[in-house]
Amino acid sequence: MRKRRVAVVGATGVAGQQFLASLAGHPWFELAVLAASARSAGRPYGEAIREANGARRWWVAGTEPAPEFLALPVVDAAHLDPGGLDLVFAAVESDAARELEPMYARAVPVISTAAAFRYETDTPIALPGVNVATHLPLLAEQRRRRGWKGFVLPLPNCTTVGLAISLKPLLDRFGLARVLMTSLQGISGAGRSPGVVALDIVDNVIPFIPKEEEKVAAETRKILGRLGEGGIEPHPRPWGPPARGSACSKGIRCR
Repeated sequence: MRKRRVAVVGATGVAGQQFLASLAGHPWFELAVLAASARSAGRPYGEAIREANGARRWWVAGTEPAPEFLALPVVDAAHLDPGGLDLVFAAVESDAARELEPMYARAVPVISTAAAFRYETDTPIALPGVNVATHLPLLAEQRRRRGWKGFVLPLPNCTTVGLAISLKPLLDRFGLARVLMTSLQGISGAGRSPGVVALDIVDNVIPFIPKEEEKVAAETRKILGRLGEGGIEPHPRPWGPPARGSACSKGIRCR
């Protein structure tokens, strides 16, 4: 089988490096292009992730970057030419994703870690084992509506992943009456970095991350929803009373 030529955008960041670790020696994919911000572009990858003191900024615990990746030149993500590629893995912030990902999707499929397109009506949120088989047909509508040869397929928020995977078999077997969920967030999730700004976490239960709860609820409802003619109909009441016809509404005690 011919290996698919792929690019990783945001290759110097934490999420981008997870893609690199997974792609090393992969039987399906050949890493052809590394892209990042303009400040990293124009240098071999090994130099782009090297600190001034010589330390290497590689964040994937228990691994080292594949030697063949270190010599690859880093290109400016804003000028990445998707011609000759089969797929783009994008791991950039949402503001950048909103601008960059459509540029790539005009030519090739884009798998994204960003939230930029998660809430678009023509865009599913892909979660393998939960909704891939039922929701991916919506990508044909996205291509038609936007005139793209490729597509943008976002992955869920990390907190949503564990919740939706846990709820799916319960929903299929019993239905959902109410969901109470607690997540433990790293201080970096609220924009706090080590130092004085992080002192408010000491002996406390913060940080509060604005819109995090709403984001997890909206994404979970979409992932557990049904694909119809107008797009995905979100699951109606995963955080409310049991839906009519569910096991809980038929007299089975559910808490």
